[in-house]
Amino acid sequence: MNALEATTFWIAIALYAVGAVAIIAALSFKKPALQTAALAATGAGLAAHSVAIVARWVAAGHFPYIEDYENVLVGAFVMVLAYFVVALRFRGTALAGVLILPVTLVTCGYGITQAGPAGPVTPPYQSGWLVVHVTFAWITYAAYSTVAGLAAVHLIRRRAERRGQPDGLPPWLPSAERIEELTLPLVAFGFLNNAVMIASGSIWAYRLWGSYWSWDPVETWSLLTWLAYGFYLHAKVTLKWSADRLAWLALFCLFGVMMVFWGVQLVPTSYHLFRNIGSGMPRLSRPQ
Repeated sequence: MNALEATTFWIAIALYAVGAVAIIAALSFKKPALQTAALAATGAGLAAHSVAIVARWVAAGHFPYIEDYENVLVGAFVMVLAYFVVALRFRGTALAGVLILPVTLVTCGYGITQAGPAGPVTPPYQSGWLVVHVTFAWITYAAYSTVAGLAAVHLIRRRAERRGQPDGLPPWLPSAERIEELTLPLVAFGFLNNAVMIASGSIWAYRLWGSYWSWDPVETWSLLTWLAYGFYLHAKVTLKWSADRLAWLALFCLFGVMMVFWGVQLVPTSYHLFRNIGSGMPRLSRPQ
């Protein structure tokens, strides 16, 4: 990382941390002003984050989309941006940051440990299908993480209601019905983007390794996660599951998302490990 990139990325991380603390305090002390402060810190963090992305873009000579660090750099930005837009548009949904912002901090922390110098796009990454794959992966991650954040808001409300303390909830907390109205379209949107991500990734894999599907850990977790969110839609529309059960399912599904994007990078072997991509490329000479 160059100095500007490193400085602005760390500023963004610090501001996201301030936003996380502020939104937790807003919930704990029922202070709507802290919710506003959390959004202000998050918005400032996004501004600093965008500068870090541009700095990396200029240094590398290409949009950041390769290797772990660049994937985190842009993926975390898209995730926070989705949360920020929803929080501004729908009153009270800023509380979703109680989950989204800490997840962002963990994601950014992992990315920092993988940061390396900027460089040109190497042959394994020179594919338009990879760009499509990564772009839809970022969108999918953003949609699903926002769903999980809203699920956390719902469970917080339900916990207070079960304890007979609904009056102790912040008055700006969205109703269960409002959360449900927002969640279903987001899951459907993420589900469709997820399908495009898997399909485009399989085409890239064929051009790189000569096989559309190899039951690699990334592929397996990606398929399981897509099926899990497909079951979410089925449980909501057909089985008529309660909002409580769906909220817990959304949180469970987020674990699969985290495994797809970051967890599999810790496994010993995988075609999709960024450190191994390009090894054994029987079809690399094919047109990209």
